[in-house]
Amino acid sequence: MMPPQVGPHPEWNVPDEVPPPPRGPGVLAPFAAPPRDRDLRGLWIGLGVGGVVLVLCCIAGIVGIGFLLPYADSLGKSQVASVVENYLTAVRDEDFAGARRQLCDSELRTHSLGWFEDRYGQAPVTDFTVSADDVTIANVITVPARVRQNGNWVQEQYIMEQAGTRYLICGGLD
Repeated sequence: MMPPQVGPHPEWNVPDEVPPPPRGPGVLAPFAAPPRDRDLRGLWIGLGVGGVVLVLCCIAGIVGIGFLLPYADSLGKSQVASVVENYLTAVRDEDFAGARRQLCDSELRTHSLGWFEDRYGQAPVTDFTVSADDVTIANVITVPARVRQNGNWVQEQYIMEQAGTRYLICGGLD
């Protein structure tokens, strides 16, 4: 057994900072600055190609919108015209309940099944034509139709209204 040591404890020198690199030729701090590619040609080529792609995408978007707007307009006109066609088909077939389903709430209150029987019982609809090209969409949506009753062609104008996702007839019945 060894006797315990008496005296001061040895002090260990622990540095608080990392020492600076030694001076001299060829000695540099590690990664003082990131390495740089001196040739910027690749960067400019990439930026140029990206710019050309951006311009082409913008032009394609404008052309696409130009083609989409007339299509959307004709699609809306055909939807509105189909409501009038459904109405006149139901009237021709004397399905007055089906015809009433094409009417807005204010027209439903004033046009009962009896009204349909009175109006179309004496002068039944035998034929009709509705053209989506003649539909007018402005502040008021108007659908013209030619209706044949008692052997005569009559020009009628139906006023449409949008209720949710549906179009309904809201005028032009009288």
